[in-house]
Amino acid sequence: MKAINPGHFLLTCRLDNWVHLLEENHFHIARDRLPQALYISATALALAPAAAAESLIYRKRIRETKIEKDPIFILGHWRSGTTYLQNVLSRDEQFGWFDPVNTIGLPYSLLLGRLIQPPIEKGIQNGRPQDNVQYSLDLPMEETFGVLTISPYSIILMIAFPENYKKYIEGAFVSDLPVEELRKWERSYDYAVRKLTYIKKGKQLILKSPDNTARIRELWGMYPDARFINIHRDPYKTVRSTIHMFRTEMDSLRLTEEPDNIDELIENTVIDIFERMYRELFELEAFFPKNRYVDIAYTDFCRAPVDTLRDIYRRLELSGFEAAAPRFQAYVDSQRGYQKNKFDISPRLVRKINAKLGFYMEHYGYEMREVEEE
Repeated sequence: MKAINPGHFLLTCRLDNWVHLLEENHFHIARDRLPQALYISATALALAPAAAAESLIYRKRIRETKIEKDPIFILGHWRSGTTYLQNVLSRDEQFGWFDPVNTIGLPYSLLLGRLIQPPIEKGIQNGRPQDNVQYSLDLPMEETFGVLTISPYSIILMIAFPENYKKYIEGAFVSDLPVEELRKWERSYDYAVRKLTYIKKGKQLILKSPDNTARIRELWGMYPDARFINIHRDPYKTVRSTIHMFRTEMDSLRLTEEPDNIDELIENTVIDIFERMYRELFELEAFFPKNRYVDIAYTDFCRAPVDTLRDIYRRLELSGFEAAAPRFQAYVDSQRGYQKNKFDISPRLVRKINAKLGFYMEHYGYEMREVEEE
């Protein structure tokens, strides 16, 4: 039987949402994943009173919390450097962000924050399974992992329930949801944002989840004064690394059986989502006010992170750069020993990328690789 993973992203799912996910997947749990599913169920049941109490005590206050400054959203496909960008930017103390306790423990962090901090710290101590990036309580997480504890609309759920992959792939673009479900997602997302704003005492939030790149229209509609930073990277490296990420996470975190053709499905899903994300973003670029949207290249940011941030602050008309610059540099210096994963890429995958993402390469000036026909 598969050992229990104490860092499973559904471990702190609110009970009603967990039951909904089980029903949605017809309770089809793989035999070797039953201990994990039972552990999630027991945890959700044990934490249900705290989630209910917190909602009763704080819900009105959270709903009435005013967002004085709309969030700054970091956009970019998975494996494009969004994590590194947010980690550095989070060193500016004027901003708030989803720390692990308020992400993983979103439904009850106000009541149980101190109690759940030690097990959360233990659960994240081994870092991310797909790369060498380490989590810590002092660094941000993707808000999508908080939102999916209270809402069933996330492509990340494909990792846990690969048998039902089609449903969660479709959920990547919330614009495709029926109107009623779209409104539910909006309410859940906005509740998470308002709750964190309440917890962080009104600070402007920096939010980063790659799937936000698939719902820019909706986020801009909800937060019309938001700012967006898009980081782009060589698509061959990005796609190959994302495939590795989904494959590695699914091996560790799936609760159901995998379809027989899962590797091909992951490849096609990654490339298709990449294509649609950026076709839609490029349509929107002309409509962003100049001080609300900025593009940066991953290579430029890695070469000169602090100088790149200086330019971002200038272009987005953000204050406070000079005060934060020493902390930016200190974090950058602390990461100098980090080793990136390296992957080979097959001619077959290169051809798939060329066929779908040529427009992206042309837009950003990436060179298309040539492959010999078989």
